[in-house]
Amino acid sequence: MRKILITGVFSTGKTSLIKLVDAKLKSYNKKTLVINEVARECPFNLNKKQDLISSSWMIMKQLQNELEFDNNDYDFIIFDRGLPDIISHVEYIVQDGNDEKYLKQLKLLAKVSCNRYEYIFFSKISDKYKINDDGIRIVDYDFQKKLEDLHLSCLEYLNLSYIELPEMNSERLDFILKIII
Repeated sequence: MRKILITGVFSTGKTSLIKLVDAKLKSYNKKTLVINEVARECPFNLNKKQDLISSSWMIMKQLQNELEFDNNDYDFIIFDRGLPDIISHVEYIVQDGNDEKYLKQLKLLAKVSCNRYEYIFFSKISDKYKINDDGIRIVDYDFQKKLEDLHLSCLEYLNLSYIELPEMNSERLDFILKIII
């Protein structure tokens, strides 16, 4: 079984890409499972209104998903976002430094979590992907860019080996398949 994380901020084509990868792998008779981003299930405030309660809920839900679906019944398990995504939001809300110990422990937890993925792919912001105001995402490109900077900083801090994806999903699909198969 290979665990794959597709990470990056909102509205960078991750979910659409994951659907393409999943369909292609299934066409090769591979048994796949896609774990959707936990933010879609979160009953608390998100984005600029996110707080430590909503962050903690998402962290626990993400870890629950990682543990619950950690089995060999699948050829591939693909996670749509993960702890680095959540951490970028936490860093955004704790910029005053009051919760530095919380953030440090969270990063240690993320390091353990991310080391369990065989591949981590990073999806960057592109003007090819417009933000869809769908009740979860907010149309704020400055916020999106700030989160991406925090996200990349987190990946670097964790010293994680990640693979930056090409800009367009049509190129991304073949790119990923060449790496994972």
